[in-house]
Amino acid sequence: MTSLLFSLIDVTARTPDDRRRGRILVSLSLGVIALLLSVGMALTLLQPSAGRFINLGLATLVFAAAALLGKKGFVSAGAYILIIASSIGSLSGVLLNPTSPFNLFYLLISVSLASVLLPPRQIWIILGLCLAGIAGVLAGVPAETRTAINLNLALAHLTILLIVSAFISFIGARSLSSALRAADEARTHAEEVSQQLSVANATLEERVEERTAAYRRLADELRAAVAQLEESLKAQQRLNQMVEELAAPVIPVRDDTLVIPLIGSIDTNRVQQLLASALRSLEQTRARILVIDVTGVAVIDSHVAAALIQVARAARLMGAETILAGIRPEVAQTLVSLGAGLNEMRTAATLQSALSLANKGGDVL
Repeated sequence: MTSLLFSLIDVTARTPDDRRRGRILVSLSLGVIALLLSVGMALTLLQPSAGRFINLGLATLVFAAAALLGKKGFVSAGAYILIIASSIGSLSGVLLNPTSPFNLFYLLISVSLASVLLPPRQIWIILGLCLAGIAGVLAGVPAETRTAINLNLALAHLTILLIVSAFISFIGARSLSSALRAADEARTHAEEVSQQLSVANATLEERVEERTAAYRRLADELRAAVAQLEESLKAQQRLNQMVEELAAPVIPVRDDTLVIPLIGSIDTNRVQQLLASALRSLEQTRARILVIDVTGVAVIDSHVAAALIQVARAARLMGAETILAGIRPEVAQTLVSLGAGLNEMRTAATLQSALSLANKGGDVL
């Protein structure tokens, strides 16, 4: 039922104010048609006549036309039809019954209809038509009749009532129209803001996706760089290990004999590498003889001599004897001048002599 009623008063219009006035027009027209087809038909059937049925049919057609115009969006045209029909009814009542001035007061209905069915400024047009109708009545009714029914005083009061009603209706209609216009502007602004927010959200989502993709690419690049750095670090560690091994290489010449050839200068780091390599190799091979060949060492100072003695002592603790081979004359003179004693190990002039010494177990000068 509700959906049927809503479909009946639904109006096609461009603005909210037109839709409001159109719905009022359709509702009034349908209500009057319902009254005409019920109460009007009942009254007509009580005193049936051709004229009554014609008037009833014409009134029904007029209000039906007004309702149809309202539904199609022609609200002002339908409103003028109702207002003119109402005005004609009021004015014709005076002409048909000139002994009573009260029929003209129904012109107030025209002003009331204009206040709810027309734009505010058009209320003054309806007022002007009503006043013109009053002037026509004054011109059409004889002077003696006007005096007899006191029509002049009645029309003066009616004129004041029409002007006051039109002014009040204009104020109310303009306030309502302004409120509806403000509401429509607010709705339009809200829709624009909502659309802008939707665009902004879409743009923000795109930016977030772009930033996320960029961060993912950056993370992948960082992971690749870290992996590459780790690989480089491992390669560097392997290279350092190779360098350490080459700095103090341990060469097994027999099952019980190890040879460590030293070349170049010897510093603190290299001494530590020599000590670590010698002890590690002795532990792994269980060798009994450790030959340190210093033929390629240009300079041996007291610090280097002390380091060699330290290696010999550590090797002895692990059950191995150390032989120092390849001491050149200038190196020997330096050691003597420094007072570095090498009593902790045996010496040999060459690596070959050291190996022979290791085989025989005797001293080689």
